[in-house]
Amino acid sequence: MPIFAILFFTWFDWQVIKTKNYTIICKPDYEYEAIQTLYNLEYYRTNVINLTGNNIRNLPVVIEDIGTLSNGFANPFFYNIHIFTYPPGFERYLEGIESWHRLVSVHEFTHISHMTKTRGISRLLAGIFGAPFQSNMYSPGWIIEGITVYSESQISPYEGRLNDGFFDSYLETRICEKKFPTIIEATNEPLAFPYGKIYLYGGELFDFLSMNYGEEKFAQFFSVYGSYPWAPISALFPALGLDMAAKRVYGKTFTGLFSEWQRFEKNRLTCEPPNAERLTKTGWLVSSLSHHQNKIYYIREMPIKLNGFRYRELTQIIELNLETKKEQVFATLNSTVTTTMKLYHDNLYLSTAEVRRANNVYYNGYGITSVLSRINLNKKNSEVLFKDDIRTFCVLEDLTILYVKNKQGVFGSEIWLSTPETRSKLWDSDMLINEIETNGKWIVASAGRQFENPDLYILDIETGDFQPIVQTPWTEGNIQFIKEDLLGFIANYDGKHRIYAVNLNKPESIFCYTNNAFVNSFVIDDTMLFFSGLNSDGFDIYHKPSMPELYTIKEYQPITKPDFTTMKIETKNGNYFDIAKTLFPAARLPVIFPMDSTFKKWLYGAVISGADATDENFYITIIGYDQLNEKPYLKSVLQSSFFSPLQMQVFYDYNDLINVLSSYPLYYSLQNIISQFSVSIDFRSFDEFTRKEVTPGFLCTIQKPYSSFFLNFAVPLERKFYKSSVDRTCIAGSAGLSHILLNGEFRVKSLGFLDPENPDTRSISIRGYEPINSHKGIVFRAEYSHRLLKIRKGLWNPNIYFEDVFGTLFFDYAFDENKKNYLSLGLEIGTETKVCFGFVQIFPRAGVAINRNKEISFFAGFNASTLDFP
Repeated sequence: MPIFAILFFTWFDWQVIKTKNYTIICKPDYEYEAIQTLYNLEYYRTNVINLTGNNIRNLPVVIEDIGTLSNGFANPFFYNIHIFTYPPGFERYLEGIESWHRLVSVHEFTHISHMTKTRGISRLLAGIFGAPFQSNMYSPGWIIEGITVYSESQISPYEGRLNDGFFDSYLETRICEKKFPTIIEATNEPLAFPYGKIYLYGGELFDFLSMNYGEEKFAQFFSVYGSYPWAPISALFPALGLDMAAKRVYGKTFTGLFSEWQRFEKNRLTCEPPNAERLTKTGWLVSSLSHHQNKIYYIREMPIKLNGFRYRELTQIIELNLETKKEQVFATLNSTVTTTMKLYHDNLYLSTAEVRRANNVYYNGYGITSVLSRINLNKKNSEVLFKDDIRTFCVLEDLTILYVKNKQGVFGSEIWLSTPETRSKLWDSDMLINEIETNGKWIVASAGRQFENPDLYILDIETGDFQPIVQTPWTEGNIQFIKEDLLGFIANYDGKHRIYAVNLNKPESIFCYTNNAFVNSFVIDDTMLFFSGLNSDGFDIYHKPSMPELYTIKEYQPITKPDFTTMKIETKNGNYFDIAKTLFPAARLPVIFPMDSTFKKWLYGAVISGADATDENFYITIIGYDQLNEKPYLKSVLQSSFFSPLQMQVFYDYNDLINVLSSYPLYYSLQNIISQFSVSIDFRSFDEFTRKEVTPGFLCTIQKPYSSFFLNFAVPLERKFYKSSVDRTCIAGSAGLSHILLNGEFRVKSLGFLDPENPDTRSISIRGYEPINSHKGIVFRAEYSHRLLKIRKGLWNPNIYFEDVFGTLFFDYAFDENKKNYLSLGLEIGTETKVCFGFVQIFPRAGVAINRNKEISFFAGFNASTLDFP
């Protein structure tokens, strides 16, 4: 019993630091991240308030460790923000981040400050009924993310996505190819390069509005729109809300402002295609170029659309033959690449994502780490070397691995050495190292201190000394040796990502290799330069003669670092009560709806919903009085991950039902064939609580790059000895296979059940038949789906968008307890449809089926067809 008590109270070990403005919530050992977040929120608080016009207080801020995954999010409905602890490195391309805690804190605080802004009647209604009346929540994604991208980019001229160069460069390619985004595309984000277009288009639009109308207009607009209690209607009809507010503040609707922004950008941005030959035309994300025996190897990440609003992202190693100029897939990976792939001595070294346990709720107690592997290009065999939180690595002459990890609980890096026998830490540094590289003679690093972008250094691994090579306020990275003493790198000088080189013996000598192409990776072979250059479809491989020109870095303003010592912040420690009180209902809405077709009997009541700031517990309840049955009405749902990774759900109906569902993952992997194995046990009391059912079960999933498989098995049990009205044993299972085939998806699903002792008869169905009632049966379904047409058209008023049309050929089969067979085949057509700024996604579909009796039937519905337990 004492052991159980100790284990139980470890789930209450959240630590709380409070000021009058913020409540910082973290697990033990994360005080550094909590304090850094608090200081940055307090220091830049006034900037955000002036930008949004909203002076909010007592904001819960949760610090979560998701391993090596960098992100954060804001929840305006339940009023909290979450900050992930890991500072990002160089992922798909360079991005200026002088301080991760500053950038992510300002970004997420801007979200909450914007979306909770209310005024007038909306403020009164929000105070009474809660978050649903926060009008600014009902905005398109390019407004929601645009203001935050703008906000993060005002802190420093060397930080934030508007100062990085990628956004401008991508707009240049769209202008050059006469594909400037419309307001319809920006609002609905079709599956096309790049991911996160709402950040790009929204950030650039807000930058334009600031330059041409003044930054002070933002707060005015949020105030006007925040006073419209009918804002939810505006999500479907922007003319009735969003455009009304825009006309009051800017004198134009948003369609007019988009057109004005388009003309502005066409005049501002130059249209210069890369001065190089394009070797590939596949697009999407390309990185980690390496050269070996007249072939180029690189990583490509791209999605394959499968069916309505479903896609799978493939991560592949591509081999480009320079003689034939043909691409082929060298390997397809089971998970994403976490650092730059590198080539040493005929071997490709790459680190890919894997999971480990971590302190968080967001990822159910798991986090991302890396597995380092080596692939021999001649033998084409692969071996796993080790698993760790690898930030960057290089291979030394003796084939040992020098790699970097983040320091825990403080800013900086740890330098580790891995040999075939052991791994050991060499030393710590107060520099955050993003990349290391070696050619045997030199070891160089791209690294920076707190509130600095990474610079280039020569690294002495014996002493831990950093000798500066290139130091600027901009970002230098993606390093690789061109010659013995010539180090190549990419930097965003002049707002352009170009290729440069520095002579390590004469660091004052810097050369530039590209002028008018945005580059995120490169390799130089003798006299030829190969690079991944940007176009409207993403990145492709280009090449040109290697002709470097001497380059002089322009004069720049020095970095201004915040001085936290000037702040007078009064803090005090809190406790779990500060978390518990965030469970106060965020939504408190009256509910009135008819209980019969005569509209004479009604339900009068309310719906209340809330969640704690940590996201461990969520609830929604409808409570009231049922006139039809003349009794109280109560339905409630509670979800809890308090004992994460154990997941629990409770469904309660006052009249009839209590259902407790719980599941626990015994195994979870991103690398291995078996990706998940979880067990579950559910309890259900129903039929006016006369029946009581216990259901143990398990779920196993297998994940490969092109295929996935699941097996679900459960045994519902009822026994009179635990007060159920019947004795019953049921066996039920389902299985499914999905495989990418010819850029479409082949799916097989089946379920079977044996439930002869059940007083209630189950109902199963296949297309082409009415529902089939049976106590046992098997259902089988085979389908092939493929995209038939890209529409990518829509309207602003009303706000509706049609993306792609999919066709599905199907074959259904079933037999029941009487051993009667049912089969049908047919065709479905469905159209991806988005409404309300793309936040509501529906997949209306219609089809025709012919059954074994040669009867033809037509059917229609919404969303992709599924096959689950009946």
